[in-house]
Amino acid sequence: MTVAKVEKLPVNYKTAEDFERFAAQGNAELSMFDEFQLSLIESDDDTLFYGIYMDEQLAARMALAFVSEQKDNTFYPPKGYVEITKLEVLPAYQGKRLGSSLVEFVQSFTKPVRTKARVNSESFWEQCNFKETGKKEDNLSVMTWQPTK
Repeated sequence: MTVAKVEKLPVNYKTAEDFERFAAQGNAELSMFDEFQLSLIESDDDTLFYGIYMDEQLAARMALAFVSEQKDNTFYPPKGYVEITKLEVLPAYQGKRLGSSLVEFVQSFTKPVRTKARVNSESFWEQCNFKETGKKEDNLSVMTWQPTK
């Protein structure tokens, strides 16, 4: 099986066009077009957007936040973690393990990972070894993954 290559997405007009395509074809709740446009306007070279290209098209993408100081009680003892937000695979590319490849990329950092399960995605996150915390934020289930020691 071929492993999909995860790439840090450049902040440029080509990537903006890719995000616009996601906004049109993907789930409106997961759109990051406005966030990306802001990065483009601010010339933010340290993008936290990552994606996978298939057939020279952006097929899957996510945003990451590296949290150095925990402000809640998600992890005990409190520690830094990575938060995955708005992971999405375009419908034409679903079922090809692209979402799993994005998650495995983040898990390779061997830091705790946190996400909010969107659009009835709890079973996907459970397949990636995430656990429900029993907490809700913005009416979404908070799920976490811990590296093994």
